[in-house]
Amino acid sequence: MPKKQAWLFRWRLNAGPLYTRTNMNDFFNNGIVQAVLATLIGVLILGIFGWLKFKRDEKVVAKFLKNSGVETSHTFRTTHAISSATNLSQERIRKVCSKSCKIKRNQKEKESWKIS
Repeated sequence: MPKKQAWLFRWRLNAGPLYTRTNMNDFFNNGIVQAVLATLIGVLILGIFGWLKFKRDEKVVAKFLKNSGVETSHTFRTTHAISSATNLSQERIRKVCSKSCKIKRNQKEKESWKIS
């Protein structure tokens, strides 16, 4: 081996790994890193709970719309009628119906919905 390459080879052998256990422990013991990780985990948990709540409410509204289409000749149901039958607030019905891909809004009447 030429002299320059031998020096580089020896330096690499003595260098050791870039991230040792003590370096990683110091990294995770840092207060800023712990705060960022705790915040990210909290946001993730809140996002999952919000998504589960939306899916639960969407299922209730879709079930009502499906059943009401069988019982009556009305194809669209108002936000107030859905709210009365499902015990969800009108604001929650508006949010769920506008976000859901299963539920369509009536183009002629502002707060009227049907299952798509």
